[in-house]
Amino acid sequence: MWYSNSVEKLAPRHFFLVGIGGIGMQAIADVLLGMGHQVTGSNNTDFSGRERLERLGAKIFVGPHLADHIPLDISELIYTSAITRAGVAETANPEVARAIVLGVPVAKRSVFVGKLMADKIGITVSGTHGKTTTATLLTAILREGQLEPSAMIGAEVESIGGCGVFGAGKYMVVEACEYDRSFLDMPPTIAVITNIDSDHLDYYQNLSKIKEAFVQFIKLVPPNGLVVACGDDKNLRAILPEASAKVITYGFNNDNDLIATDVKGINTHTEFKVGDQIFGLPLPGRHLILNSLAAIAVARQVGVSDETIYRALSNFKGAARRFEILGTINGITLMDDYGHHPTEIRALLSAARDYFLGRKIWVVFQPHQYSRTRLLFNDFVDSLRAADEVIVAPIFAVGDTEADKQLVSSEQLALAINQIDSNKAVALPDFPDISAYLKTKLRRGDVVISLGAGKNSEWIHQFKNELTG
Repeated sequence: MWYSNSVEKLAPRHFFLVGIGGIGMQAIADVLLGMGHQVTGSNNTDFSGRERLERLGAKIFVGPHLADHIPLDISELIYTSAITRAGVAETANPEVARAIVLGVPVAKRSVFVGKLMADKIGITVSGTHGKTTTATLLTAILREGQLEPSAMIGAEVESIGGCGVFGAGKYMVVEACEYDRSFLDMPPTIAVITNIDSDHLDYYQNLSKIKEAFVQFIKLVPPNGLVVACGDDKNLRAILPEASAKVITYGFNNDNDLIATDVKGINTHTEFKVGDQIFGLPLPGRHLILNSLAAIAVARQVGVSDETIYRALSNFKGAARRFEILGTINGITLMDDYGHHPTEIRALLSAARDYFLGRKIWVVFQPHQYSRTRLLFNDFVDSLRAADEVIVAPIFAVGDTEADKQLVSSEQLALAINQIDSNKAVALPDFPDISAYLKTKLRRGDVVISLGAGKNSEWIHQFKNELTG
């Protein structure tokens, strides 16, 4: 298919987004609407960002994907890779098939993002963990520096009013996921890589193949570009010699270019130094310091002053579902977090221990994918033990086969935790049961953390309403 060289400079056009409810697709919609284009989209279920997008002017169909949804004046169709996740061809989707019949250009989400980046100086943020927070931090710093960046982030961000924003400046910050090698469709000028860990093993099979994909990604950065990488991560450091661009490393270890020192936790805030410069964050966690170092490295390279960086970090509000405190009701604090990998759970619970000093921490964890739960089973057991009490919700299936579903269960995960720490975990059959159970157990001062990438976020908001009522 033929594509224009510049989406930004086109006269207003009409784009159709298949799977517009996905966070990455919402970010595209935010940017296209910001450019003045018309957006229509479809999603098989309702989603939390729908009303926001409709207020911005999008037309959205909720329910089955139908060929009749495609307007005759459509200029281009973008589809989420989720419609191909079970090995189904994108052309099996009625809306995609209709667009092809009409002769309308069709693009996978990641390919279209790469096209948007071509109009800007692209800054991608990739890595197994920490992408969203790092991209949000960097966007906040660039905005504080009056650089007016565009951004596409994997969460709703209050400060930009959505998942994406179109800015008049020359930079575009993009969260680039490694799943199905989609980040290879987004060649950057500046690449931030936070870490490399075993994940998406349903696609990659092993860590070696994940590292091979990141090698390919690093090689996309041109010689006059920049790679910013966490030097504390041994998997990542091992592949950095493959880069043809300049490399800046960051971390806590002394062999990095940017080193965080003099780390202090002050009440609920964190303070650290880079050289002689002090920076502060209104949230706890060593993982958040690492994310900040990546953002600092890029910001300095594009000319943002340390004074501006300090202001942005000090006022950082985070992204939705990243250490998001929803409130305290009757002395019980509720928090929502997207963490769905053992490494993320460890980091989150370590930070929560610092933040909620001495308080009892309940975790309601919904495992995401049967395949991930099985392949990382022992790591999940180990990471969840850091909570005082664990409630395991039913596993949220994504692209799992019937065979996958027979090999592991929430009950097995709870049992394995209890074999090490007696009576710490319980598996319950659904979220109403979890709510009922907690109402009999919670006491003033307790903290409830919703963890996972499934339906657990919807549950904790509903639970908050029940406690409030």
